[in-house]
Amino acid sequence: MKSLTLAAAAAALITASPAHAATEITVDNIGAVLNESLALPAQDTPGGGIGFSEFFEFTLPVAETVTLSVSDSAIGNQRIVGGTLSLNNWTSTASVSPFQPLGSLIESSPLINFLGGQAATVTPDPLAAGSYFAEVSGVSGGSPIHIAIDGTITAVTTPELATWAMMLTGFAALALMGWKRPRAA
Repeated sequence: MKSLTLAAAAAALITASPAHAATEITVDNIGAVLNESLALPAQDTPGGGIGFSEFFEFTLPVAETVTLSVSDSAIGNQRIVGGTLSLNNWTSTASVSPFQPLGSLIESSPLINFLGGQAATVTPDPLAAGSYFAEVSGVSGGSPIHIAIDGTITAVTTPELATWAMMLTGFAALALMGWKRPRAA
């Protein structure tokens, strides 16, 4: 009977997990997503060896773990030269056209060539709630290519204090039940 009680208590403890509301992430002009990978709007590089910067803005309502990546299928003279993917705090917007977002750099990575194109990824420490922007910049290749940033955003959640207290109370009750039970000779 004792082992059955302990097994039932263990099963209840394993299946009882705290309920967490899905974290809503609002990203510039594409609505809301719930803790999943999302593609931000794609942009075309200008082509013809012209320097460019494309910005993708997003807001985090709570602390989040964020991974951003960009890839393209450019080969040969179409590849971006000196390309960089960067993640930045968004503190303001330039007051004159093209009204680019301004802020401090958090992390950056160069675009690396591979057999079928180019790619870069940034994976900073968890970010606090706030506004951010990703930037892809460089010198475009011989013709325009379509680029987009894909971001994986995952909520950083920790159990609430009440959850820990309830779990510890349950363990204490199980220990007390086992300690007070008379021992059979």
